[in-house]
This record gives sequence, structure tokens and C-alpha cells, in this order.
Amino acid sequence: MTRIVWIQGTQLTPANSALAVADRTTDRVVLIESLPHAQRGRLHRHKVALVLTAMRRFAEELRADGWQVDECRLEHGLGFEEAISEQVRTHDATGVVTMAPCGWQAQAALPRLEATVGVPVHVTDDTQFLCSREAFADWAGTRRRLRMQEFYAWMRRTHVVLMDGEQPAGGQWSYDPDNRETFAAWKRSGERDRPTPPPTIDRDDPVLTAVQADIDRLLPGLPGRAEDFWLPTTRAESLAWLEDFIEHRLAGFGPFEDVSDPDDPWLRHATLSPLLNIGLLHPRECVAAAEGAYRSGAAPLASVEGFVRQVLGWREYVNGVYWREMPTYATLNELDAHQPVPPALTGEVRTTLACVQHVADIVERYAWTHHIDRLMIAGNLMLLLGTEPQAANAWFRERFADGYDWVMQANVTGMSLHADGGLMATKPYAAGGAYIKRMTGHCKSCRFDPKQRTGDDACPFTTLYWDFTARHHERLAANPRTAQAARGWTRFDEEEQGRIRARAQVVAAGIVDGTL
Repeated sequence: MTRIVWIQGTQLTPANSALAVADRTTDRVVLIESLPHAQRGRLHRHKVALVLTAMRRFAEELRADGWQVDECRLEHGLGFEEAISEQVRTHDATGVVTMAPCGWQAQAALPRLEATVGVPVHVTDDTQFLCSREAFADWAGTRRRLRMQEFYAWMRRTHVVLMDGEQPAGGQWSYDPDNRETFAAWKRSGERDRPTPPPTIDRDDPVLTAVQADIDRLLPGLPGRAEDFWLPTTRAESLAWLEDFIEHRLAGFGPFEDVSDPDDPWLRHATLSPLLNIGLLHPRECVAAAEGAYRSGAAPLASVEGFVRQVLGWREYVNGVYWREMPTYATLNELDAHQPVPPALTGEVRTTLACVQHVADIVERYAWTHHIDRLMIAGNLMLLLGTEPQAANAWFRERFADGYDWVMQANVTGMSLHADGGLMATKPYAAGGAYIKRMTGHCKSCRFDPKQRTGDDACPFTTLYWDFTARHHERLAANPRTAQAARGWTRFDEEEQGRIRARAQVVAAGIVDGTL
């Protein structure tokens, strides 16, 4: 009585719940590198290399642990259903076991898979989050409005994280006000004098080398260069990265998490999300390591709480909202936005807008950049230009090593583009050049002036911010968090308003055709 245990490429953990119900002596594990899946869209080669290398090395670890493992490699050219059907026929299997997929479309396809392979498909619970889909649904209940801060406090209590008895450590749930230092403060701190890139990896690893060769042969033309690959691909390497972050960067993470520095793409960020999202790390051990640093005095509470809020709060919340709101969520377009992704971000053109070109270059090289570059530069530009939400989602999903549908729908559709009308964020995260100058080091090398709204030297973000305010003035005026910005627009006389709107058309066209 053999069953096929399908381990998906985002579930590379020994704690996989499908393995927990399987039998080493009779069942066979299969890992499928689907060429048709990899050919969809324009994936960054680092994302492909990370997943495929991690899958192959995980297969080695499973064999060493006594499992019978089959691998359907990229060169076989099979899709998931074809590969599983072949496994069922080859081993005369009586069923298939797999952990719940991380994406709604894959989950919705499971009944079709069962019909195709002709045997029952048993789906086990997703164990890669601390809050199950069912637990989130119970928490959300019939609440009129979901608030991440309330969910975060509930998670802290439930999992007893950063708690002193019944109270939050230090007496506060959030230390966000302590974690908003500017770029000027970053320079003054001396932190900028010691850039801390992530630990190096062995780029000559034979498994990685074979994967890179397969990508060159079977998936030519993907963004990125093999020689820039930087990600760990085993659990042991991932644990070493977590330890490195806790020791060298966690203490400075909080104050400078919203800073963007053209000379240091990493700053004090953890760069753990690509590893968490494919199972090489678990959120529980990341949170425990951070709390341990606080309890031992190795890191201040504000930084530790900021990191814990990202992992235990925001990441779990985003996943919960995704499963509660899909598939309707992917159809939302509250601001009626229909423009394509700016070509400067896709690499079709280059731009003289320094911050945007920086983000485009970093993403092209690393398939990653930290959250303020994503939200307040790339996402902000898409919001101001009116980028269609699912086009934006596709760009983030394909180009980022940690980009998956469950991550991006809430972060992009909701947080960046406000296309959900306020479910994820109480206001659009729109900002002009003044914010970018305050929080980043890009403006010094840029030819545009953040203070100017009109004219050839005006910062495109400043111009587009006011144009966005004009286009959505009624909505912004009715929102207490944006009413002041809406009033700011009415203070301009009609002549100035006309100049701003006209300049915005020139700016938008220039960003699209590469003349700006």
C-alpha cells in the first residue's frame, strides 16, 4: 500500500505535515520541478535557483533520513499533474498526500488533481504559520473592521511572546514611534560606516552549479545573473543566517527599518523572508531567537518588538487576510487604476529618477529589496501613476525571491495600491519627494528637486503626489488620516492646480517612455 507524498517547493521543512502522516517503509516522496510552472511570467533567476537548489538539497536530506525520494527534474518538462500521475502509475499508488498549498489557485486546483490521478488526494494542514487559516477566521469572526494591531496583540498573548505576565514587555504593545529614524540620523549614528551584507554562501556548491546550468539551458533570458546569487539553500545555512542577523543586525533594525541608503541595500534588515516562505525557517524560531536577544540584553526592546511585529504580526496577518478574502480580493480595484507597471521597474527603460533606478537595479541584481523600497518607492510610484493592481502583483511576485501570491495580494493590492478600499490600510500610502528626501539618501545624486511641484526640475514624486490628491480628492477629504492633504490641494489657486496637472501628464508619459 504505497502513497505518493508530494512535497511542494515552498514546503521544504522536516516539519511538513504531509511527512508527519506518511510511512517511510511504504510511501514515496516526490519533489516536482515543473518546467511549465517556471515558464509562466518572467521569474527572476534567483527565485528559480533558490527553490530548485533548496528542493534538490532537501531531497538529499530526506534520503539520508530514510525516506524513498523521487525527483522530477526541470529537464523532464512535466507539469505537476502529469508528474504526479506518472508517480501514481509507476508505483501503483493508492493515494496522494500533500500539505495545503500556500496559494489559492493551487488550492482550488486540488479537486482537478484528484480527478486526473484517479486516487484520493489527502491534504494536510499548513504548518508553516503560527496562526492557522481556521484560527484566523475564528479571530476575525464578524468584526466590522480587521485591525492588524489587535491581531498582533492577540498573537502575542496566545503564543506568550514578549509578555511579562499578562502585560506586554515594557508596558507597550508597539514601539513603532521609536523606530522611525531618518536618513540623517542613520548617517550620524555611524552605522553607515559598517555595511553589513548577508553572510556569503558557497556559489561553487555542485547542486547550485547544476541548477544554474539547467536555468541557462531551459529557462534562458530570465532577469538576474548567476554570479550574483546570494541566498542560502539548506536549513543549516538558513539557521546560520538567522543567527547572524540576531548577532549583528537586530539591535539596529528597529530605528533604521524605514531608511533607504543607495550605498547599502541591506542596512540592518534580516533578509529572512525568502527562507521563511519556502520552509527553510519557521516563524516560531525567528521570534524565539529575537526574544532571546532581548531577554539576554543583546538587543533593545524597540528593535526586537519591531522585528517580532513583522513576523508574528504582519506576516501572519497578511496570510490570514489572504485566505479569508480570496478569490474576490484579486479582483479589487477601488481606485480604478489601469496603467501598466512602470517600464523603469521592469528594466525596459532606465530613468534619471535616482530612487526608482536604485530600486530597479537592486531588484535586478538580488531579486530582493527591503520593505521601504518596496512600499514607498516602487509601490508609491505605482500608486501615483495608477498601476493596475494585478499587473503590479505579477511584477512583485515574479521579481522577488520571497514573492508569492499570499504575500503580495494583501501587501500590493491593499497596502501599496489601496485597491481594497482600506481593508489593509486606513489610508493610501502616497508620498511626495519630501518624504523620500527625509528617509533616503537618493535625492543627493538626483537631478530633481523634491520641493518643486512644477517645472523641468520638479521631483516627479512631488508632482504626481499632488496630481493623485486631485484625482482622488473627494475620497481623501472624507478620510480623517488624509483630510489635511486634501485641504492642501484646495490651497493652490486654479492656475497652480492647472500647472501641476499638466506637469503630471508630462511626468507620467516620461516615466513610461524613458525620457525621465
